[in-house]
Amino acid sequence: MRNIESMQEYIDAKALENRMNNLSDRSARRIVDELISRTCWHADAPVNREWLEKEIASQESVENGFLKLVIDHPIEDHFGSEIRTGDKWFQDGAGRVVLEDNVEDYLIEVAQVEFCRAIE
Repeated sequence: MRNIESMQEYIDAKALENRMNNLSDRSARRIVDELISRTCWHADAPVNREWLEKEIASQESVENGFLKLVIDHPIEDHFGSEIRTGDKWFQDGAGRVVLEDNVEDYLIEVAQVEFCRAIE
């Protein structure tokens, strides 16, 4: 059983390595800079596989034109959460800024979306 898990971990690690290698040098450098910053200055910010996958996906989105990098970003979002360097957020048509972590709250409170689950 352990050998299968080890093989899957190896495959997953190789997939992340390939995604990282496919990024531009600038995007890869951003990830490395953030990794160094988190490791040296932010003890409460975990650096793990999940974090790395999100960082790679974020840089892929930037390279594909889905995200834009903003130097002069808002200080906090519509719900009062602080927006820090590296955070992802969106701005709706009414000018409300919403941090990625607060998207569900936005959908429920502002857009009045009702979440449903199909059952048998």
